[in-house]
Amino acid sequence: MEQSISQTVLNFIKKCDWEFYRHIYNVEYIAIAEKYIDSLNVVKKTNDSNIVSALISKLKFICRQIKSMNGIDYSKDNEFNLIPLSVTDYIICLVKEKGILDPLLIARYVYIELCKVLYYDISYVKSNDPRLKKIICNAPVDLKNEKIFSYVVCTQWLKLYTYILQNFGIKVNKMNITGQDHVWGEIELNDNQIIIVDATDYINSSIDLSNAKATSRTVGFVVLPKKYSGIKLYDAFNIIRDIDVIKTIRECYKLNRELDMTLGYITDNLYYDEKIIASNEIFRSSKYLTMNSSSLKYFFDLSHDFFDKLEIPANMDGYEIYAFYERFRRKLPRIISSNISHDTFYVDSFFYKQTKMKNNVLSVSIDYLLYLEELLRKRYYMYLADDSYNDLLEKIRDGSITEEELSQRILERQLRIAEDTKNINRYYAIDRMQFFTPGTGDLVDSILFEPMMGRKTFLDEESYRDFMKSLIIK
Repeated sequence: MEQSISQTVLNFIKKCDWEFYRHIYNVEYIAIAEKYIDSLNVVKKTNDSNIVSALISKLKFICRQIKSMNGIDYSKDNEFNLIPLSVTDYIICLVKEKGILDPLLIARYVYIELCKVLYYDISYVKSNDPRLKKIICNAPVDLKNEKIFSYVVCTQWLKLYTYILQNFGIKVNKMNITGQDHVWGEIELNDNQIIIVDATDYINSSIDLSNAKATSRTVGFVVLPKKYSGIKLYDAFNIIRDIDVIKTIRECYKLNRELDMTLGYITDNLYYDEKIIASNEIFRSSKYLTMNSSSLKYFFDLSHDFFDKLEIPANMDGYEIYAFYERFRRKLPRIISSNISHDTFYVDSFFYKQTKMKNNVLSVSIDYLLYLEELLRKRYYMYLADDSYNDLLEKIRDGSITEEELSQRILERQLRIAEDTKNINRYYAIDRMQFFTPGTGDLVDSILFEPMMGRKTFLDEESYRDFMKSLIIK
């Protein structure tokens, strides 16, 4: 029976995959898939094989995929199943379905939704070579077909945002400072106001690719008086440090809260992290500079338990979670937070695959992880498609290059690609939070987070070190 039902299910799965590839999502297939799941569960009682489990998992994924694409049982968690869509088509459809007409609300809504479904490409952060940084910034982006959860830096994010807003008659101007790679957007709202959009920069110790996923306050979207046109928000908080400018920006941030209430992102005028902080005892003790030993242990244990149980927002990756955790860690009493070490480390993405990790720590859909690997690899090879290569192809087409010259150019390019391959870093980010006993400094435990393994806790230093040895640490 197992062989017969398995072959039937495989044929059904192949049919679904064929139709998904052609953007066909037949609602009637849900009932068929659920019937096959019931049949396989019967088989599983007597023969719990890996094949049966894999088929059940795939059928469940098919059901979620069809439901998501047809707007059935939609939730934040189901965004994982929207991967066949282009990210721009997805956001444009969301705006139309919500029926938003006001340009300011459209700009705000697109900003948040686009941040939710893109990841930051940390290759740029980890590179020390200005030429390679330029390659990463100049990597092309397919405005019509770029996929949900793609890896981008500021240049690609802004192009996608600009393309989406153009569909609603809103112009976004690209802004940058001469000699710097970073770009951001500026929208002329009216004769007196502009909107600044800057989703990928760390502004005031926060990044909006994280904030949007966590339904927290954003820092890269602000409506300012027109006289502030051209201002870079990162510089305002970290370099210029003009108190009056910072005060103006903070005051203008308040409008975001009103917009998010109107759009339905928040209720009771509070963001997700604000509700947590307001309801938790440990954050009401932040005014204490000193504590006796019993109070110190009490609040330290409460803080440890808080982070251990804190729910991670859907779709957040190891790079973005740093800003999320820091929102809470910084609110703790200094005497407590000083005993919590928090940082990010990086693992080579071509080494650290689901195929290596799945037996021990895999915690999310294998389909999703394969999809992310495909996107990461695609982005990496885009870095190598620079203008010099396009120029070479054109000369080959029109016959204006000799065979000897062609051989030399090909050799030069192969050497260039080999060098770039070594130097462009292809990393996953892993968030690391470690707790140390106040007074003694002994390690209590270590919590690591990255989408592939989810959150993993090590209760002693030996098990933590053994795990770290299994990774290629950068």
